[in-house]
Amino acid sequence: MEHLDAVLTRLQTRHVALMQRNMKTIDHIIRATAPTDLTTWRDGGAGGWTALEALCHLHDFNAIFHERARSVIEQDNPKFVPRDHLQMVIDGRYNEQDPIAVVEDMAADRTRLVEFYANLSIEQLGRTGIHAEYGLLTLFDLMQQVGHHDADHLEQITRTLLLKQA
Repeated sequence: MEHLDAVLTRLQTRHVALMQRNMKTIDHIIRATAPTDLTTWRDGGAGGWTALEALCHLHDFNAIFHERARSVIEQDNPKFVPRDHLQMVIDGRYNEQDPIAVVEDMAADRTRLVEFYANLSIEQLGRTGIHAEYGLLTLFDLMQQVGHHDADHLEQITRTLLLKQA
């Protein structure tokens, strides 16, 4: 069991580091891109998202991921409310946001999320919650989800900016 705990601790450390690196990458991309490019070009044409919309989605889900993780610590098998991603873009008026303000706020939120995950015990990472679409998820699953979600949208953002499709 000690060996498994050591492996899980190492994976926890790596995922926490991945969250930090992803945030730095997101910050670099946003700061290096003209604001008009962040709000003009869409992945997949007219129905797709702009890079700013993808950034705002990442920002909002960073907070949602943290909320879900805290609920797993505070409750037994909490149920996670699914979110309507497309409605969030509309309601949040994502493409009208200030990209620098969004990335700075996300970075502050990410620091808190990183600290949260870095300080969990292996036992805590085994606690569970229930997602309506994905079923039973451990806190370890939720931690991994952050990095994968970042990677998906980092690819989307860079593809959108490279292809520059109106």
